[in-house]
Amino acid sequence: MTLIDKVALVTGGARRLGREIALALAREGCDIVLHYRDSREEADALASEIRSLGRQSWCVCGDFSNVYEPAVTMRTAWELAGWVDILVNNASAYSHDSLADVPVERMQELWRVNALAPMMLARTMSELAAASEILPAGYCGRVVNVLDRSVAKPAAEFGAYWLSKKSLEAFTKAAALEFAPRFAVNAVAPGPVLPPADADLAEPAGPSPLAIRPLPADVAAAVVYLAGTTAVTGQTIYVDSGQHLL
Repeated sequence: MTLIDKVALVTGGARRLGREIALALAREGCDIVLHYRDSREEADALASEIRSLGRQSWCVCGDFSNVYEPAVTMRTAWELAGWVDILVNNASAYSHDSLADVPVERMQELWRVNALAPMMLARTMSELAAASEILPAGYCGRVVNVLDRSVAKPAAEFGAYWLSKKSLEAFTKAAALEFAPRFAVNAVAPGPVLPPADADLAEPAGPSPLAIRPLPADVAAAVVYLAGTTAVTGQTIYVDSGQHLL
């Protein structure tokens, strides 16, 4: 499936990995809707950069800790762009807390942002596509969920975060069945591509079979592949230099 003139909504698209994904899709010919929560200046600057590539771009704000915001975000994106072909669920919240220590409010936030929001975005996208009378011929939606290589095995040291991402992994498979044949639903599971925003850049990535740290561009390339493939659904691509095998 060619990506030229497709519309992609990238959540958490203003900074870091989301920015790399948005630019990669734009270079492939997509128009981009950038979702952000607090990064308004970065989103506006990136939208301008995307327009300089000859593509259209819009920005939409949404706080996914509010259970109603994901549906509003998708509907706003649909109104701005006309429709959405590709949803990249990149926005994420992180907490390095065990299940025994995490406050219940933080656990609820992790669930809402990392699991429920992607579910509601995908469901709203499906509903809007079913009701639309102006979709291009041959419309076939694509959903790409950004997981974490840690979903491959339990992680006690950050159990609440792990559970939220594990839920999104399960949704990837369930939605691949339920939304077919109109939608393909897949996932990318990055390894230590970037250190946490407040961490030292020299933070160790840990051992991996390929002995290299994957780059944001590697993850973006996997997203581009899944956004354009026509015969893959319900799959997770690990972009972690094999770290999930250890």
